[in-house]
Amino acid sequence: MGTAIKFRNAIALASGKGGVGKTNISVNLAIALRKLNKRVTLFDADMALANAHIVMGVQPTMTLVDVLDHEKSLMDVSTIGPLGVRLISGGSGLVELMNVPSEQRSRLIHSFAELEATCDYIIVDTAAGIEDNVLEFVRACNRIMIIVVGEPAAFIDAYACIKILHQNYGIYTFDVIVNRSRDDTHGIDVFKRFKGIVERFLDANLYHVASIPEDNQLHVSVARCNPITIMNPDAPSARAIITLAASLVKTDDSQTNQIAPYSSHKSETSEPDKSGDRLI
Repeated sequence: MGTAIKFRNAIALASGKGGVGKTNISVNLAIALRKLNKRVTLFDADMALANAHIVMGVQPTMTLVDVLDHEKSLMDVSTIGPLGVRLISGGSGLVELMNVPSEQRSRLIHSFAELEATCDYIIVDTAAGIEDNVLEFVRACNRIMIIVVGEPAAFIDAYACIKILHQNYGIYTFDVIVNRSRDDTHGIDVFKRFKGIVERFLDANLYHVASIPEDNQLHVSVARCNPITIMNPDAPSARAIITLAASLVKTDDSQTNQIAPYSSHKSETSEPDKSGDRLI
C-alpha cells in the first residue's frame, strides 16, 4: 500500500469516474486561489494521460518522467502557468508512466515535501479510477474533494472511491462538489441523494462544499484552452469556483497554532457531524 504520509496543505480532487469535470475544477480552483494571493502548485497526478496543461493553455518542457528517470526534482520539472500557478505535469501518452511501481510512486509523494515548503496549496488532480496509483496520491492529501454529477454511474464510481479510502485507509471525512448542477436546489438534491447512499453503508462524513452550475461559457473556455476563471470570472461556473476558493482561504487563514488543521481522518475526541454542512 505504500508509505502513509499526509501533507497539510494538499487537496486531492477525485471522482472515481472520468468525464465529470475534475480537471477543469482543479485548474480553476488553483487559479482562483492564486487570485487570492496564495502560492499554488497544481500536481497533475493522472499518470500518462495528463491534460491539466491543455486546460491551462501551457506546454510543459518536462514531466514526471524526468523526475522518475533523470532524477530531476519536482520544482525542476514544474511549469509556470496562468497568474503564476505552478504546474507539475504527469505527461500524456508516455508509456513510462502507465505502470509506475509503488516504490517510485512513494518517492514522488514524499517529494511533495519540497512543494509544501514553497506554496500555500498543493492541488492534486487525480486520475479516474480506484487503482493504487490513484488512491496513494489521494490519501497523501489532508483534504479530499469528491466530484459528482447527478448520474447513476458517477454515484457508483464516487461511492466506490470513498468506500476503499474509508475501509482500507481509515479516512472518514470527504468534501463533495456537485458539478453541472441546474441550480443551487438541484445541487443540494444531488448531494443529499449521494450522501444518503454513502451513509447507508459507510460510517463516513460527507460535506457539500460547492455546486458548480452547467455553463456554456465553460465549454467555450475549454475549447480555447483558457481557464474560465481567467477568460470570464463572472461566468456562473467561475463564480462558484471562486466562492469555493474564498471559503477555503477564509477557513485556513483563521486557523491558529492552537487549532488543529482539517484532517480527513476520524477524530478520536468528537462525534461525527452528520449534518452535511460545515464551514470549510
